[in-house]
Amino acid sequence: LGDEMGLGKTLQVIALITERLRNEKRPSLVVAPVSLLENWRREIGKFTTGVRAYIHHGSKRTGLYTELLNYDVIIISYNTAVSDLAMLRMINWDLLILDEAQNIKNPAASRTKSVKRIPRHTAIAVSGTPFENHVSDLWSLLDFISPGSFGRLTEFEAEISDDVDGARKIEPMLTPLMLRRRVSEVAQDLPERIDVPQVLQMTPFEISQYEEEREKILNEHGAENATLPMLQQLRMFCTHPDLLSESTGEDPTHNCSKYERLCELLEEIIALREKVILFTSYNKMFDILTEDIPSRFGIRVFSINGSTPAAMRQGIIDEFSSVKGTALLVLNPRAAGTGLNITAATRVIHYNLEWNPSLEDQASARAYRRGQTKTVFIYRLFYRDTVEQVINERIEKKRDMFSAAVIGVDGTEENREDIMRALTLTPGGGNNE
Repeated sequence: LGDEMGLGKTLQVIALITERLRNEKRPSLVVAPVSLLENWRREIGKFTTGVRAYIHHGSKRTGLYTELLNYDVIIISYNTAVSDLAMLRMINWDLLILDEAQNIKNPAASRTKSVKRIPRHTAIAVSGTPFENHVSDLWSLLDFISPGSFGRLTEFEAEISDDVDGARKIEPMLTPLMLRRRVSEVAQDLPERIDVPQVLQMTPFEISQYEEEREKILNEHGAENATLPMLQQLRMFCTHPDLLSESTGEDPTHNCSKYERLCELLEEIIALREKVILFTSYNKMFDILTEDIPSRFGIRVFSINGSTPAAMRQGIIDEFSSVKGTALLVLNPRAAGTGLNITAATRVIHYNLEWNPSLEDQASARAYRRGQTKTVFIYRLFYRDTVEQVINERIEKKRDMFSAAVIGVDGTEENREDIMRALTLTPGGGNNE
Protein backbone atom coordinates (compact mmCIF):
# COMPACT_ATOMS: atom_id res chain seq x y z
CA LEU A 1 0.00 0.00 0.00
CA GLY A 2 1.95 3.00 -1.30
CA ASP A 3 -0.49 5.92 -1.16
CA GLU A 4 1.10 9.29 -0.59
CA MET A 5 1.00 10.61 2.96
CA GLY A 6 -2.30 11.96 4.24
CA LEU A 7 -4.54 9.74 2.12
CA GLY A 8 -5.56 7.33 4.87
CA LYS A 9 -3.32 4.27 4.56
CA THR A 10 -3.90 3.39 8.23
CA LEU A 11 -7.68 3.57 7.83
CA GLN A 12 -7.57 1.36 4.72
CA VAL A 13 -5.65 -1.29 6.64
CA ILE A 14 -8.06 -1.07 9.59
CA ALA A 15 -10.97 -1.55 7.18
CA LEU A 16 -9.28 -4.65 5.77
CA ILE A 17 -8.60 -6.05 9.24
CA THR A 18 -12.25 -5.52 10.20
CA GLU A 19 -13.48 -7.22 7.03
CA ARG A 20 -11.15 -10.19 7.54
CA LEU A 21 -12.31 -10.65 11.13
CA ARG A 22 -15.82 -11.44 9.90
CA ASN A 23 -14.63 -14.81 8.63
CA GLU A 24 -11.04 -15.27 9.85
CA LYS A 25 -10.66 -15.58 13.62
CA ARG A 26 -6.87 -15.58 13.71
CA PRO A 27 -5.25 -12.36 14.95
CA SER A 28 -3.36 -9.90 12.77
CA LEU A 29 0.02 -8.41 13.63
CA VAL A 30 0.99 -4.78 13.02
CA VAL A 31 4.70 -3.89 13.14
CA ALA A 32 5.40 -0.16 13.37
CA PRO A 33 7.98 2.32 14.67
CA VAL A 34 7.79 2.67 18.47
CA SER A 35 6.45 6.21 18.21
CA LEU A 36 3.37 5.04 16.27
CA LEU A 37 2.23 2.08 18.39
CA GLU A 38 -0.26 4.10 20.41
CA ASN A 39 -1.50 5.87 17.28
CA TRP A 40 -2.40 2.50 15.75
CA ARG A 41 -4.25 1.40 18.90
CA ARG A 42 -6.25 4.63 19.04
CA GLU A 43 -7.11 4.60 15.35
CA ILE A 44 -8.40 1.02 15.65
CA GLY A 45 -10.50 2.06 18.65
CA LYS A 46 -11.79 5.13 16.83
CA PHE A 47 -12.87 3.46 13.60
CA THR A 48 -14.03 0.02 14.76
CA THR A 49 -16.42 -1.51 17.27
CA GLY A 50 -15.37 -4.58 19.18
CA VAL A 51 -11.96 -5.07 17.55
CA ARG A 52 -9.59 -5.88 20.40
CA ALA A 53 -6.18 -4.27 19.90
CA TYR A 54 -3.19 -4.78 22.21
CA ILE A 55 0.23 -3.12 22.28
CA HIS A 56 2.86 -5.78 23.03
CA HIS A 57 5.86 -3.64 23.90
CA GLY A 58 8.36 -2.84 26.63
CA SER A 59 8.92 -4.42 30.01
CA LYS A 60 5.25 -5.35 30.50
CA ARG A 61 4.90 -7.49 27.39
CA THR A 62 3.80 -11.05 27.91
CA GLY A 63 6.06 -14.07 27.54
CA LEU A 64 3.19 -16.40 26.62
CA TYR A 65 2.02 -16.53 23.02
CA THR A 66 -1.37 -17.86 24.15
CA GLU A 67 -2.12 -14.51 25.83
CA LEU A 68 -1.77 -12.77 22.48
CA LEU A 69 -4.51 -15.00 21.09
CA ASN A 70 -7.01 -13.15 23.29
CA TYR A 71 -6.84 -10.16 20.92
CA ASP A 72 -7.73 -9.45 17.30
CA VAL A 73 -4.78 -7.17 16.54
CA ILE A 74 -1.36 -7.19 18.19
CA ILE A 75 0.77 -4.07 17.71
CA ILE A 76 4.55 -4.32 18.12
CA SER A 77 7.71 -2.41 17.27
CA TYR A 78 10.38 -3.54 14.82
CA ASN A 79 12.75 -4.20 17.74
CA THR A 80 10.15 -6.43 19.41
CA ALA A 81 9.84 -8.36 16.15
CA VAL A 82 13.52 -9.21 16.59
CA SER A 83 13.58 -9.88 20.35
CA ASP A 84 10.32 -11.89 20.47
CA LEU A 85 10.63 -13.65 17.14
CA ALA A 86 10.50 -17.15 18.68
CA MET A 87 7.16 -16.39 20.34
CA LEU A 88 5.73 -14.57 17.32
CA ARG A 89 6.53 -17.61 15.18
CA MET A 90 4.24 -19.74 17.36
CA ILE A 91 1.20 -17.99 15.87
CA ASN A 92 0.02 -18.31 12.29
CA TRP A 93 -1.05 -14.70 11.79
CA ASP A 94 -3.79 -13.76 9.36
CA LEU A 95 -2.39 -10.39 8.26
CA LEU A 96 1.19 -9.25 8.90
CA ILE A 97 1.29 -5.49 8.35
CA LEU A 98 4.49 -3.44 8.28
CA ASP A 99 3.91 0.28 8.78
CA GLU A 100 6.65 2.59 7.50
CA ALA A 101 7.81 -0.51 5.64
CA GLN A 102 10.87 1.29 4.30
CA ASN A 103 12.33 0.16 7.64
CA ILE A 104 13.08 -3.18 5.96
CA LYS A 105 14.68 -1.83 2.78
CA ASN A 106 18.04 -3.20 3.99
CA PRO A 107 17.75 -6.96 3.42
CA ALA A 108 20.74 -7.66 5.68
CA ALA A 109 19.25 -5.94 8.75
CA SER A 110 18.09 -8.13 11.65
CA ARG A 111 14.64 -6.49 11.64
CA THR A 112 14.23 -7.37 7.96
CA LYS A 113 15.25 -10.98 8.46
CA SER A 114 13.01 -11.30 11.52
CA VAL A 115 9.75 -9.99 10.05
CA LYS A 116 10.21 -12.18 6.98
CA ARG A 117 10.29 -15.24 9.23
CA ILE A 118 6.94 -14.51 10.93
CA PRO A 119 4.21 -16.90 9.66
CA ARG A 120 1.28 -15.17 7.96
CA HIS A 121 -1.50 -15.73 5.48
CA THR A 122 -1.06 -12.32 3.86
CA ALA A 123 1.74 -9.75 4.08
CA ILE A 124 1.13 -6.02 3.61
CA ALA A 125 3.87 -3.40 3.36
CA VAL A 126 2.61 0.13 4.08
CA SER A 127 4.81 3.03 3.01
CA GLY A 128 4.34 6.49 1.55
CA THR A 129 7.89 6.21 0.20
CA PRO A 130 8.24 2.64 -1.10
CA PHE A 131 11.13 3.78 -3.30
CA GLU A 132 13.64 6.04 -1.58
CA ASN A 133 17.13 6.06 -3.07
CA HIS A 134 17.68 3.06 -5.32
CA VAL A 135 15.52 0.74 -7.39
CA SER A 136 17.00 -2.11 -5.37
CA ASP A 137 15.35 -0.62 -2.25
CA LEU A 138 12.16 -2.20 -3.55
CA TRP A 139 13.55 -5.73 -3.60
CA SER A 140 13.35 -6.26 0.15
CA LEU A 141 9.73 -5.01 0.33
CA LEU A 142 8.75 -7.17 -2.66
CA ASP A 143 10.51 -10.18 -1.15
CA PHE A 144 8.47 -9.63 2.02
CA ILE A 145 5.05 -9.49 0.35
CA SER A 146 5.79 -12.16 -2.24
CA PRO A 147 8.77 -14.26 -1.04
CA GLY A 148 10.93 -15.71 -3.78
CA SER A 149 8.99 -14.16 -6.65
CA PHE A 150 11.78 -11.71 -7.48
CA GLY A 151 14.71 -14.07 -7.10
CA ARG A 152 17.81 -13.34 -5.09
CA LEU A 153 18.97 -9.78 -4.52
CA THR A 154 22.06 -10.31 -6.69
CA GLU A 155 19.87 -11.57 -9.53
CA PHE A 156 17.47 -8.67 -9.12
CA GLU A 157 20.26 -6.09 -9.17
CA ALA A 158 21.80 -7.71 -12.24
CA GLU A 159 18.47 -7.56 -14.07
CA ILE A 160 17.13 -4.20 -12.86
CA SER A 161 19.51 -1.28 -13.40
CA ASP A 162 19.50 1.64 -10.98
CA ASP A 163 18.17 4.16 -13.49
CA VAL A 164 15.05 5.14 -15.44
CA ASP A 165 15.30 2.07 -17.65
CA GLY A 166 15.37 -0.14 -14.54
CA ALA A 167 12.33 1.63 -13.14
CA ARG A 168 10.44 1.06 -16.40
CA LYS A 169 11.38 -2.59 -16.39
CA ILE A 170 10.15 -3.14 -12.85
CA GLU A 171 6.86 -1.25 -13.29
CA PRO A 172 4.83 -4.10 -14.88
CA MET A 173 6.00 -6.44 -12.10
CA LEU A 174 5.24 -3.94 -9.36
CA THR A 175 1.88 -2.59 -10.53
CA PRO A 176 -0.19 -5.73 -9.71
CA LEU A 177 1.27 -5.75 -6.20
CA MET A 178 0.97 -2.09 -5.20
CA LEU A 179 -1.97 0.21 -4.59
CA ARG A 180 -0.82 3.80 -4.96
CA ARG A 181 -2.76 7.04 -5.07
CA ARG A 182 -1.26 10.49 -5.32
CA VAL A 183 -2.73 13.63 -3.82
CA SER A 184 -2.76 15.26 -7.26
CA GLU A 185 -4.86 12.40 -8.65
CA VAL A 186 -7.57 12.54 -6.00
CA ALA A 187 -7.45 16.26 -5.13
CA GLN A 188 -11.07 16.81 -6.21
CA ASP A 189 -12.21 14.22 -3.68
CA LEU A 190 -10.28 15.69 -0.75
CA PRO A 191 -11.40 18.35 1.70
CA GLU A 192 -9.37 21.54 1.65
CA ARG A 193 -7.80 20.75 5.02
CA ILE A 194 -6.90 17.35 6.48
CA ASP A 195 -5.86 17.11 10.14
CA VAL A 196 -3.57 14.21 11.00
CA PRO A 197 -3.04 13.67 14.76
CA GLN A 198 0.13 11.74 15.55
CA VAL A 199 -0.19 10.16 19.01
CA LEU A 200 3.32 9.13 19.97
CA GLN A 201 4.76 6.62 22.42
CA MET A 202 7.87 7.38 24.49
CA THR A 203 10.73 4.92 24.74
CA PRO A 204 11.45 3.39 28.17
CA PHE A 205 14.43 5.73 28.52
CA GLU A 206 12.30 8.77 27.75
CA ILE A 207 9.66 7.57 30.20
CA SER A 208 12.17 7.32 33.06
CA GLN A 209 13.46 10.84 32.36
CA TYR A 210 9.95 12.27 32.07
CA GLU A 211 8.98 10.62 35.36
CA GLU A 212 11.96 12.26 37.08
CA GLU A 213 10.78 15.69 35.95
CA ARG A 214 7.16 14.99 36.91
CA GLU A 215 8.10 13.74 40.38
CA LYS A 216 10.38 16.74 40.88
CA ILE A 217 7.41 19.09 40.38
CA LEU A 218 5.23 17.01 42.69
CA ASN A 219 7.90 16.92 45.42
CA GLU A 220 8.67 20.63 45.21
CA HIS A 221 5.15 22.02 44.87
CA GLY A 222 2.57 19.27 45.23
CA ALA A 223 -0.27 18.85 42.77
CA GLU A 224 -2.51 21.26 44.71
CA ASN A 225 -0.04 24.16 44.50
CA ALA A 226 1.24 23.60 40.97
CA THR A 227 0.45 26.12 38.24
CA LEU A 228 0.44 25.94 34.46
CA PRO A 229 3.88 27.65 34.22
CA MET A 230 5.29 24.95 36.51
CA LEU A 231 4.41 22.38 33.82
CA GLN A 232 6.76 24.15 31.42
CA GLN A 233 9.61 21.71 32.17
CA LEU A 234 7.40 18.78 31.19
CA ARG A 235 6.34 20.54 27.98
CA MET A 236 9.97 21.28 27.13
CA PHE A 237 10.98 17.67 27.73
CA CYS A 238 8.17 16.51 25.42
CA THR A 239 9.48 18.87 22.76
CA HIS A 240 12.99 17.45 23.01
CA PRO A 241 14.96 16.13 26.04
CA ASP A 242 17.91 18.31 25.01
CA LEU A 243 15.88 21.40 25.92
CA LEU A 244 16.46 20.50 29.58
CA SER A 245 20.15 19.70 29.20
CA GLU A 246 23.38 21.35 28.12
CA SER A 247 24.16 18.63 25.60
CA THR A 248 25.05 19.72 22.07
CA GLY A 249 26.29 18.03 18.95
CA GLU A 250 24.57 14.67 19.48
CA ASP A 251 22.19 13.13 16.97
CA PRO A 252 18.81 14.67 17.94
CA THR A 253 16.99 11.46 17.00
CA HIS A 254 18.81 9.74 19.88
CA ASN A 255 16.30 9.04 22.66
CA CYS A 256 13.63 11.28 21.16
CA SER A 257 10.73 9.44 19.55
CA LYS A 258 9.07 12.67 18.48
CA TYR A 259 12.10 13.88 16.55
CA GLU A 260 12.41 10.45 14.94
CA ARG A 261 8.80 10.69 13.79
CA LEU A 262 9.42 14.20 12.49
CA CYS A 263 12.28 12.89 10.35
CA GLU A 264 10.03 10.14 8.96
CA LEU A 265 7.42 12.74 8.01
CA LEU A 266 10.05 14.97 6.40
CA GLU A 267 11.36 12.05 4.34
CA GLU A 268 7.91 11.62 2.79
CA ILE A 269 7.39 15.36 2.31
CA ILE A 270 10.78 15.64 0.59
CA ALA A 271 9.89 12.72 -1.70
CA LEU A 272 6.77 14.70 -2.69
CA ARG A 273 8.83 17.90 -3.21
CA GLU A 274 6.43 19.89 -1.04
CA LYS A 275 7.09 22.74 1.37
CA VAL A 276 6.45 22.49 5.09
CA ILE A 277 5.92 24.89 7.98
CA LEU A 278 6.82 23.70 11.47
CA PHE A 279 5.62 25.49 14.62
CA THR A 280 7.50 25.26 17.90
CA SER A 281 7.59 27.56 20.93
CA TYR A 282 11.19 27.03 22.03
CA ASN A 283 14.30 28.76 20.71
CA LYS A 284 16.55 25.79 21.46
CA MET A 285 14.30 23.65 19.27
CA PHE A 286 14.86 26.23 16.51
CA ASP A 287 18.61 25.70 16.97
CA ILE A 288 18.30 21.90 16.79
CA LEU A 289 16.21 22.05 13.61
CA THR A 290 18.28 24.66 11.78
CA GLU A 291 21.51 22.80 12.57
CA ASP A 292 20.39 19.22 11.94
CA ILE A 293 17.83 19.24 9.11
CA PRO A 294 20.00 20.84 6.35
CA SER A 295 22.78 18.29 6.90
CA ARG A 296 20.43 15.34 7.39
CA PHE A 297 18.22 15.97 4.35
CA GLY A 298 20.04 18.50 2.20
CA ILE A 299 17.15 20.98 2.19
CA ARG A 300 17.08 24.65 3.12
CA VAL A 301 15.68 25.68 6.49
CA PHE A 302 14.34 29.16 7.22
CA SER A 303 13.10 30.50 10.55
CA ILE A 304 11.12 33.35 12.10
CA ASN A 305 10.86 33.85 15.84
CA GLY A 306 10.57 36.74 18.27
CA SER A 307 14.10 37.96 17.57
CA THR A 308 13.54 38.21 13.81
CA PRO A 309 13.07 41.91 12.86
CA ALA A 310 9.60 42.54 11.49
CA ALA A 311 11.06 44.18 8.40
CA MET A 312 12.89 40.97 7.47
CA ARG A 313 10.01 38.54 7.84
CA GLN A 314 8.32 38.94 4.47
CA GLY A 315 11.69 38.60 2.74
CA ILE A 316 12.29 35.28 4.50
CA ILE A 317 8.85 34.04 3.41
CA ASP A 318 9.46 35.16 -0.18
CA GLU A 319 12.78 33.32 -0.27
CA PHE A 320 11.22 30.20 1.27
CA SER A 321 8.39 30.32 -1.30
CA SER A 322 10.81 30.68 -4.21
CA VAL A 323 12.79 27.52 -3.43
CA LYS A 324 12.32 24.76 -6.01
CA GLY A 325 11.18 21.61 -4.24
CA THR A 326 11.12 21.09 -0.49
CA ALA A 327 12.08 23.70 2.10
CA LEU A 328 11.30 23.95 5.81
CA LEU A 329 10.13 27.12 7.53
CA VAL A 330 10.31 27.02 11.36
CA LEU A 331 8.00 29.48 13.09
CA ASN A 332 7.15 30.50 16.62
CA PRO A 333 3.33 30.51 16.83
CA ARG A 334 3.33 33.65 18.96
CA ALA A 335 5.80 35.61 16.83
CA ALA A 336 4.69 34.39 13.40
CA GLY A 337 1.29 32.82 14.03
CA THR A 338 -0.72 35.72 12.64
CA GLY A 339 -0.56 38.13 9.73
CA LEU A 340 1.65 36.04 7.44
CA ASN A 341 0.54 34.50 4.13
CA ILE A 342 2.55 31.35 3.38
CA THR A 343 0.46 29.52 0.80
CA ALA A 344 3.58 28.01 -0.81
CA ALA A 345 3.45 25.43 2.00
CA THR A 346 0.97 22.55 1.88
CA ARG A 347 2.19 20.73 5.02
CA VAL A 348 1.97 22.17 8.54
CA ILE A 349 3.50 20.44 11.56
CA HIS A 350 2.63 21.49 15.12
CA TYR A 351 5.68 20.06 16.84
CA ASN A 352 4.58 21.00 20.34
CA LEU A 353 0.99 21.80 21.28
CA GLU A 354 -0.19 25.07 22.83
CA TRP A 355 -2.72 25.39 25.67
CA ASN A 356 -4.72 27.88 23.60
CA PRO A 357 -6.49 26.33 20.57
CA SER A 358 -6.90 29.75 18.97
CA LEU A 359 -3.12 30.13 18.83
CA GLU A 360 -2.82 26.81 17.04
CA ASP A 361 -5.66 27.60 14.61
CA GLN A 362 -4.21 31.00 13.77
CA ALA A 363 -0.86 29.35 13.13
CA SER A 364 -2.41 26.73 10.82
CA ALA A 365 -4.11 29.54 8.92
CA ARG A 366 -0.73 30.76 7.66
CA ALA A 367 -0.97 28.07 4.96
CA TYR A 368 -4.68 27.22 5.03
CA ARG A 369 -6.11 30.54 3.83
CA ARG A 370 -7.36 32.40 0.77
CA GLY A 371 -4.96 32.01 -2.10
CA GLN A 372 -4.17 28.40 -1.22
CA THR A 373 -5.00 26.22 -4.23
CA LYS A 374 -3.98 22.84 -2.82
CA THR A 375 -5.13 20.60 0.01
CA VAL A 376 -3.32 21.44 3.27
CA PHE A 377 -2.27 18.63 5.60
CA ILE A 378 -1.84 19.57 9.27
CA TYR A 379 0.06 17.22 11.58
CA ARG A 380 -0.13 17.49 15.38
CA LEU A 381 2.56 15.56 17.29
CA PHE A 382 1.99 14.73 20.96
CA TYR A 383 2.93 12.04 23.47
CA ARG A 384 0.27 9.87 25.09
CA ASP A 385 -0.14 9.87 28.89
CA THR A 386 1.86 13.08 29.31
CA VAL A 387 1.17 16.78 29.77
CA GLU A 388 0.81 16.91 25.98
CA GLN A 389 -2.17 14.56 26.08
CA VAL A 390 -3.80 16.87 28.63
CA ILE A 391 -3.15 19.85 26.35
CA ASN A 392 -4.68 17.97 23.42
CA GLU A 393 -7.77 17.04 25.46
CA ARG A 394 -8.12 20.66 26.53
CA ILE A 395 -7.85 21.86 22.93
CA GLU A 396 -10.53 19.42 21.78
CA LYS A 397 -12.82 20.37 24.68
CA LYS A 398 -12.42 24.09 23.99
CA ARG A 399 -13.13 23.59 20.29
CA ASP A 400 -16.33 21.78 21.21
CA MET A 401 -17.23 24.64 23.52
CA PHE A 402 -16.54 27.24 20.85
CA SER A 403 -18.68 25.39 18.33
CA ALA A 404 -21.51 25.30 20.88
CA ALA A 405 -21.04 29.04 21.62
CA VAL A 406 -20.30 28.46 25.30
CA ILE A 407 -18.91 31.66 26.81
CA GLY A 408 -18.34 33.33 30.17
CA VAL A 409 -16.06 30.74 31.85
CA ASP A 410 -12.95 32.14 33.52
CA GLY A 411 -11.05 28.83 33.25
CA THR A 412 -9.64 28.78 36.80
CA GLU A 413 -11.20 25.46 37.75
CA GLU A 414 -10.40 24.08 34.32
CA ASN A 415 -6.72 24.92 34.88
CA ARG A 416 -6.78 23.16 38.24
CA GLU A 417 -8.24 19.98 36.69
CA ASP A 418 -5.72 20.00 33.84
CA ILE A 419 -2.76 20.54 36.18
CA MET A 420 -3.87 17.71 38.45
CA ARG A 421 -4.31 15.39 35.49
CA ALA A 422 -0.96 16.35 33.94
CA LEU A 423 0.84 15.55 37.18
CA THR A 424 -0.90 12.20 37.72
CA LEU A 425 -0.62 10.82 34.16
CA THR A 426 2.42 8.61 33.67
CA PRO A 427 3.69 7.42 30.28
CA GLY A 428 5.01 4.32 31.98
CA GLY A 429 1.55 3.13 33.03
CA GLY A 430 -0.58 0.53 31.28
CA ASN A 431 -0.76 1.04 27.55
CA ASN A 432 -3.96 -0.67 26.51
CA GLU A 433 -6.64 0.92 28.63
